[in-house]
Amino acid sequence: MKKILLSSFLAMGLVGCAAGPQPLYNWGTYTHQTYLMYNAPEKATPSTQITKLEAEIEKTKGKGLAVPPGLYAHLGLLYLQENNSQKAIEYFQLERQVYPESTVLMDRLLQKMNANGGNAKS
Repeated sequence: MKKILLSSFLAMGLVGCAAGPQPLYNWGTYTHQTYLMYNAPEKATPSTQITKLEAEIEKTKGKGLAVPPGLYAHLGLLYLQENNSQKAIEYFQLERQVYPESTVLMDRLLQKMNANGGNAKS
């Protein structure tokens, strides 16, 4: 009886030490880049952010995790700031495709870009 009880406690102890649930998204440097954009813009120029966030996307895909919501849209806005409207459109459409709940916002940005000749600023 003691052996059964001891092995039961040992089994429960090992199960309790098992790894927790894996994250759904890999946020990586995305939140830090967003923070820098507002609080230290000289450290987070659009081109710097684009480079870091695109590298983060590759790492995320390599880990088999999902790109977090908003990252593609953020990249689209960064490309717009760099006057690359074609890449901005691609990322807005990708955000809409991956996260359908963003459709209203992405469609509005795309419509605004079309109305302003490829530039959503105004």
